[in-house]
Amino acid sequence: MNKTLPLQQVIDGIKASKQLPIVIFDLDDTLFSTARRNLIIIQSFAADYGQKYPDFAAVAQKLTLEDMNWSVSIALTKAGLDASSPGLEFFNKEYWGSRFFSDEFVSLDLPNPGAVDFANACHDAGAMLFYLTGRHRGDPGMNNGMGQGTVLSFTDRGFPYWRGRCELNLKFDKSEPDASYKTRALADVRSLQGQVIATFDNEPKNVVIMKDNFPEAMNFWVKTTWNPDDKPDPFPHDFEIPDFAGWYQCPSSTQNQST
Repeated sequence: MNKTLPLQQVIDGIKASKQLPIVIFDLDDTLFSTARRNLIIIQSFAADYGQKYPDFAAVAQKLTLEDMNWSVSIALTKAGLDASSPGLEFFNKEYWGSRFFSDEFVSLDLPNPGAVDFANACHDAGAMLFYLTGRHRGDPGMNNGMGQGTVLSFTDRGFPYWRGRCELNLKFDKSEPDASYKTRALADVRSLQGQVIATFDNEPKNVVIMKDNFPEAMNFWVKTTWNPDDKPDPFPHDFEIPDFAGWYQCPSSTQNQST
């Protein structure tokens, strides 16, 4: 029985592969945390509209990164904002989306613990890193999207990007559902004619897509935040991890071997 820890097994699998080894990483709430982006957007709204919506501003003032959730509405209402607040409605409809899905704000994201070191370890071992994200690229000039901010984040945070064997796959159409986009994008992965060693995603629906398409790969659910309406039952996956911290000595409590 192989007692090597799961994330170390990924490195071992990369080194042992006789083909081009590929590791597929999602970005939002997988390699990166979106908590800082969301918190700053909330704080910016409170600064811009606090006089008009004082109830929103009062709640925003006490929020921390630890309060952030998959849904900003849930984070705000859990902190005490009334779900029927006009400020919350205006924030959701007119303010949040135009900033969350933007170069300016996406570049504020911080890596999840251990993510930079693990991604570099995979690359150093010989893997091609296929960054498969639901972020969109914007117009033909790469404006009004998330491509520029994403590349800036890779560069500033120390992820492999400019060294070869790195592929960033972004949506053309912002409105395309992530699940259908990622299913279609996997054709690009297959075109590389390599061996997918491992896949990492935080959204259960996407984890299942990866498991269905690459059953021989090590399939990881990065259990950070996710859409609670999209978690299937049963939910087939190989391992679950809270982040990449201490990947070379990951405690057994973070492993969940499926049967």
